[in-house]
Amino acid sequence: MSEEQDKSNQLRVISFEPHLVQVEIVDFDKWKEENTDNDIKIGSFLKIEDGNEKNILVLVQSFKMKPKHDDEEAAQDENDFKGSFIINTQPIGQLIDNGDDTTSFIKGIKNISIPPNGVSIASDDEIKSIFSVSESSKLVFSEHLVNPDIKIEIDGDKFFSKHVAVVGSTGSGKSCTVAKIIQEAKKTQSQQLNNTHIIIFDIHGEYERAFPKSNILSIEQNSLKLPYWLMNSEELEGMFIESNENNSHNQVSQFKYAVIENKKRHNSSIQVTYDSPVYFSLEEVYNFICNKNNLTTYEKNSKVHFASIDNNEEFDETKLWEKINFEQSTGNSKHATFEAKVAKDGGFNGEFNRFISRLETKMNDERLNFLLHTKKEDSTDYKTDDLKVLIEQLLGYVDGNKNITIVDLSSLPFEVVSIVVSIISRIVFDFTYYSTRNAPEGQTNETPFMLVYEEAHKYIPKNAEARYKNTRLAVERIAKEGRKYGVSSMIVSQRPSEISSTVFSQCNNFVVMRLNNPDDQSYVKRLLPEAVISYGDALSSLEKREALIVGDSIATPTIGKVLEANPTPKSDDINFYTEWKNDWKNIAFDDILKLINKENWERINYEL
Repeated sequence: MSEEQDKSNQLRVISFEPHLVQVEIVDFDKWKEENTDNDIKIGSFLKIEDGNEKNILVLVQSFKMKPKHDDEEAAQDENDFKGSFIINTQPIGQLIDNGDDTTSFIKGIKNISIPPNGVSIASDDEIKSIFSVSESSKLVFSEHLVNPDIKIEIDGDKFFSKHVAVVGSTGSGKSCTVAKIIQEAKKTQSQQLNNTHIIIFDIHGEYERAFPKSNILSIEQNSLKLPYWLMNSEELEGMFIESNENNSHNQVSQFKYAVIENKKRHNSSIQVTYDSPVYFSLEEVYNFICNKNNLTTYEKNSKVHFASIDNNEEFDETKLWEKINFEQSTGNSKHATFEAKVAKDGGFNGEFNRFISRLETKMNDERLNFLLHTKKEDSTDYKTDDLKVLIEQLLGYVDGNKNITIVDLSSLPFEVVSIVVSIISRIVFDFTYYSTRNAPEGQTNETPFMLVYEEAHKYIPKNAEARYKNTRLAVERIAKEGRKYGVSSMIVSQRPSEISSTVFSQCNNFVVMRLNNPDDQSYVKRLLPEAVISYGDALSSLEKREALIVGDSIATPTIGKVLEANPTPKSDDINFYTEWKNDWKNIAFDDILKLINKENWERINYEL
């Protein structure tokens, strides 16, 4: 009898259920003599034969001691233990003999003969067959936790096309994991440019270091170009109008009218709507609202005139694009210059004082220059004809083309971050939608995009705060409909329980790292398939870069070790104790306080 057969006879199945198979080590003393460090461990795979050339693979999850006799207590010292061991395992699928000395793995267990014929430890080749994926779609970013020689292959097509969630508490290795996944997605046999298209919303400014400069386009505050006229109606109203004000409906009606009419004024050859991404002058819209707020007129020779010393022309609404200084109403008295009564006109006189103040605050906020005062290199405004250039920049089609666009949000005030994420997400979705429609009959979008939402809980929250509304709508639309048009998302967060449930529930693939918060643990557990609920108990004890990988892209859920990113993002921990042991260091108080005062002043202005 061979050594493997002998070991197999020492293992037997004593219970078989859909989600639990119990295996007994019959002769523990003999097993202990022959056992090595490479044998059965938590996380090992066993092979159960049924005698009809069908093998079931099971994953070792736990074990317990069983005394020889029911009335005998198990010895506390393992060396003196005379009973057997019961191993609890979870069935994960079947091994099929391909007839050429190779095997393939399929999910599920069916048509298995009872009783099972034998149990043995799965070989490395058999385990590799579990995580084997066709070469064309193979993606590898982790290794098996028990046997590092076994790389975990997942289906890259299913992984990226069906939305991904990477979650874990701070310090668990999320940033390095995201960087490694993207590095592997970008990897080619040569250094040539491939067709990868990834946009990263980088909250902490840490990802630029993780990729070759030749492959990335880094967009930060000074190079970010998002002219306000790219915003749709909801984004415009969200920025300039407070919906809880009593006269907000009047603000919306006149603002909408002014924007549409101004778009027509500057794009006479184009049919425009409120949402059309075409140029309009925000300055002229501001003038229009101010003039509506102060409009007074008088009658002369049966005609209505502007009540303005500088411009007393006959009333013409198209003249309201320029700021006009109107005279006050004279009531029943006559104006000395016009020799006629001056009266309020238009129905909105005095209605928009707070609205105008808000417009002025936003237009004067230097932090919003990238949005409200975007200029080309020649200091002229971006116009409708520049739309192609603006979208090419966002999508990486500049400077020799770039696979990865990093939108560095670390230099932007947090109050502005959600605006940027909303606009770019919507533009990418709209572009891929029309790109799909433009594809030849029977073909799909050949340039799919993935958007990486770092720290997603900060701007795609579960709560219904108005300031996050447009961002949440844009990302939820991608989550629900993006797959059909070639745009997917990677949701990265340390607080999954605080993310929009619509977004998170649409993720079909999860990389779950250490989670310390009980609410987050419970939330993630509810999303796991019933067969792998037990994995959820390990979420708080995972080491750095260890992760539970589960979803459509992997043959069976497994806990693996994420391979080291090379190079790593700029997310290094500060060594507190080491720094404390150094000599006393001075702090640049003046520079820091200036920065604090500047940020606080800008924040107050923005909130006003």
